[in-house]
Amino acid sequence: MKVILGCALCSLLFAAQIAPAQSPSSIFDKQAPGAADKKALLGEWEGVVTDGDGSQQSQRRMNISLTITESKITSGGQGNMMGEGTYKIAGSSKLQHIDATGTAGQYQGKLYQGIFTVEGDTLKWCSGNPGKGRPTALKTNTGAGHFLMVLTRKK
Repeated sequence: MKVILGCALCSLLFAAQIAPAQSPSSIFDKQAPGAADKKALLGEWEGVVTDGDGSQQSQRRMNISLTITESKITSGGQGNMMGEGTYKIAGSSKLQHIDATGTAGQYQGKLYQGIFTVEGDTLKWCSGNPGKGRPTALKTNTGAGHFLMVLTRKK
């Protein structure tokens, strides 16, 4: 359950790795997102945490919901999925970086590095658990501590 909430907080979760000499936040100082990039994330989302790339219905593990505002992410879902955090996005390519930091409870102060893409009303966000680094592909890799959420914008 902690893995899934972490994803949600990282949750949108992309292709470029931060060089080892850089701090995790330094990429955000160099690549500020445009307003359009952030606007694509804002709103209410519902979906699943999934195994693999999420292309098969049998890969679905659990339901999740996110509310993303200008300054925070709130998650909900099955079991222990409730959480809250702040986030930063960077990059201007199809696959963007997102870093989310928990602000309350068991997630407080924990950093989740991720990648994401928004295509129409579909958000795919892959995140690494704290200390596991940023994923390079939009797919769950439990061995590496990465998980994928596939969400649809609520109308």
